[in-house]
Amino acid sequence: MAIEWTDEKLAALTVSELEQLAVNAEAKGLTEISEACRRMIEARKPKRVIPVGLPSDFVPVARNAVTRKLEREVIELLRQTAQKLLLKYNFDREKARALSEGSTRFMPHSLLDRKGNPKTGGAQKQGRVYFDRYISYRLRDEVYALLAILLEGEAGVRYQVLGPERLLTNYIPLKDIRPYLLEGESIGVSPGGEEFSNYRDAAERFEWLIEQVAPKL
Repeated sequence: MAIEWTDEKLAALTVSELEQLAVNAEAKGLTEISEACRRMIEARKPKRVIPVGLPSDFVPVARNAVTRKLEREVIELLRQTAQKLLLKYNFDREKARALSEGSTRFMPHSLLDRKGNPKTGGAQKQGRVYFDRYISYRLRDEVYALLAILLEGEAGVRYQVLGPERLLTNYIPLKDIRPYLLEGESIGVSPGGEEFSNYRDAAERFEWLIEQVAPKL
């Protein structure tokens, strides 16, 4: 005698069991049961959380082997630059805090993350870009950062040096070098910076920038 697959009985099955039942039902031409299984499977999928402030139809970028390889390469480049700077300058958080006394809500930056790697930017965490990796330092109300970012639909990595307009002669507002930003949206405390097509020029510019502001060892 054939089993009558009610919603209650289907609900008691695991996802794997539902998938197998759907396959068996399709093979026997029992489309109603197959479709019921598919609906049940779909209903159990976790709801996608849209990052705050983004449109309801936002879809994260799809990372792949090529973008992951590029990310590994820029991580290593950024790490090498950071290690070079750590041998010359004092990036101690308490030192930065002391030099920034009087700044409102000051939060010091570590050049690298706790594992000794370049930090991951918010755009990558939200799925708005393939990757957004950076190293940064903060004094008072200014942030100095070296970033490597790969936007959706672009083959080349963008290298950016963020910092104050008073120091960067080829300064570009943030909205012009981060085209994914929504109207009126800002990130961090850096209103802009300079952009480069190759890492070497960007790294040299960042090293120069750090020389202007960071205390030496």
